[in-house]
Amino acid sequence: MKKKNITIYDIAKEANVSPTTVSRVLTNNPLVKESTRKLVLEKMKEMDFTPNEAARSLTKKQTNMIGFILPDITNPFFSQTYIEVERRAHELGYTVLLRNSMNRSEMESTHLREFVQRRVECIVFMGGRINKVDSDPNEVEEMLEVMERVPLIMVNGQMEGVECHRICTNEEDGIRKIVSHLIEQGHKHLSLIGGAEGISTTDVKVKAFQEEIEKKGLEFRDEWQIYSGYDIENGRHAMRELLQKDPRPTAIIGINDMVIYGALKECREQNVPIDNFSFVGFDDIFPSDIVYPSLTTINHNYEMLSTEIVHSVQNIIERKPVEKEILIDTRLVIRESSLVKK
Repeated sequence: MKKKNITIYDIAKEANVSPTTVSRVLTNNPLVKESTRKLVLEKMKEMDFTPNEAARSLTKKQTNMIGFILPDITNPFFSQTYIEVERRAHELGYTVLLRNSMNRSEMESTHLREFVQRRVECIVFMGGRINKVDSDPNEVEEMLEVMERVPLIMVNGQMEGVECHRICTNEEDGIRKIVSHLIEQGHKHLSLIGGAEGISTTDVKVKAFQEEIEKKGLEFRDEWQIYSGYDIENGRHAMRELLQKDPRPTAIIGINDMVIYGALKECREQNVPIDNFSFVGFDDIFPSDIVYPSLTTINHNYEMLSTEIVHSVQNIIERKPVEKEILIDTRLVIRESSLVKK
């Protein structure tokens, strides 16, 4: 006898696949493997389930689209994270719509409106407004309005008054690992360069750096902690300033890897031996293992980060419980730059 009220969730359970996969089979999505398609169709036949029932079983039309907003895809940290997310999302049959905000609030607003109109299943947000220590009230209001229509995941950021899903890497602990490593190498005079005050990811690192220095009984020098920005040229500027100091630090930590690339470049431009210092970056972007010297740095655990992002999106789409906050451990990757002989 035909079962009543069979849904795609019943089919999914019997076939040991997700409801999303069953939906894709019904819409002839080419991303579904042939073996999976045959299995799902067999279960539908066994349970006397028809496409007409499928339409009734869906509580809403799914687009399987994910909106992804980041400041600048040319920044290797953002591109590495995005590529991993897209790869994993593709394996699950999701389409990721990437938008660059150019770090401009009005561009973020444009992309948010587009994603709401296109009825994406979820929006993943990186950088920009979610990294401001003092949130703009208008931006907060806009985010809350968007969340009434579309679930939101913030990566390595937050906004006061916006209670959404957050996935963060433990940047504070990453800085503490760097400081401990450099002290183990015999350093007592440490510098931190790069970043901008008022940006949460920078402020977290600066605070952790100062606390760890004092905790280890070392002297913190204001003149060795230089805000200069986030790119190679900013790193050159900071290094140029450090080289004018007397005394100089013996170990230099970059707010990211790009800043350290700039510091190394400035040393070479001024014919200052790079082995006068130990250098440590943050992010472990692609070139860091092939530059000279290869760069000691903090890895954000990109594989786990991307897995958690996509897993959270999948749970949102399938209406399963989703953790509100996920904190991912970072890894210290030790290479040549922090082991240069003095």
